[in-house]
Amino acid sequence: MIERIPMHDTTPMSRTFDAIALKEMDPALLALAVLEAAERASISGGVLRQAMNVAALAHIDQNRKNGIKNPEDPYIVHPLRNVLRLLRYGCVDGDVLAATALHDTVEDQPRAVIELLSDHPTSDEDESLLRQLASRAISDTFGERVSNIVAAVTNPINDSRDGNAVSYRDHVVSVIDDPGVFLVKFSDFVDNAGSVKHLDEPTRTRLSVKYAPLVQDFRTAATTLGDRLNLPQSGFDDIARHLDELEARLPADKSDPGNLESSSTAT
Repeated sequence: MIERIPMHDTTPMSRTFDAIALKEMDPALLALAVLEAAERASISGGVLRQAMNVAALAHIDQNRKNGIKNPEDPYIVHPLRNVLRLLRYGCVDGDVLAATALHDTVEDQPRAVIELLSDHPTSDEDESLLRQLASRAISDTFGERVSNIVAAVTNPINDSRDGNAVSYRDHVVSVIDDPGVFLVKFSDFVDNAGSVKHLDEPTRTRLSVKYAPLVQDFRTAATTLGDRLNLPQSGFDDIARHLDELEARLPADKSDPGNLESSSTAT
C-alpha cells in the first residue's frame, strides 16, 4: 500500500520516499522523509523540525511494541509516521503537523517537555500540574493553537490509567469535530489500530474491541468536516480507504468494552 502526497513536482528520490510503506521506515528515514515531503509542499520546516526534536528527546527513553520487524521500536517512530501520513494525505497545515509530532508528549513525558522548553524545570510530582506546565511550555514555544490541539488529543488522566474503552471513545468523539484535532487524532488512530495485527492475540483482541467502534465515528466526522479539513481529493480518498481497511480488519464489537485493560503499546 502506497500512501501518496500530492505535489507539483517530483523527482526520482521523492518518488522513492513516497513508495516506502511507513512501517518499513526506521526513525532516521522517517525524519528525512518528513522534512523532504514538507519541503516539497512548501511548508516551513523550522517549526516542524523543532517539534520533531522536542518529541524525539521527550520520548528518548520510551519504546513501542510493534512486532513488525523488531519486537520494539524507539517510540519516536509513532509520531513521525503520523506526521508523514498527514503529509501524504496532503495536509499543509504547519500547526497540525507540529501538534502531530508532539501529540503524546504531554500525556507521556510532561516533565521532559518542561525541561526542554522552559527555563524553570519543576520538581512537582502532581500529574495534572505537570501537564498544565507542559502545555504552557508548548504554547509559549509553538503557539496557542498547537498547544490546544495537543491538549485536545491528550487522554484524560483517569482514562490513561484505567484504560476504560467507553471513556476513551467518548473523549475521542468529543474532540474530533475540530478539523485540526481530527487530522491529528485520525492519523494516530490509523497508526494504532493498524498496528494491532502485529501484536500477540490477547493484546490484539483487547485493542480491537477498543478501536472498532471508532471507525464509524471517524467516518461520520470526516463527512461532516468535509472541506474544512483542507485536503485534496486524494487525501479524502486515502482517509476513506484506511477506514475501509480498518473496518474489515477489526472485529465487530460484540463485547462490553467498559473495563478493558490499557496497553502501553497503542494509546
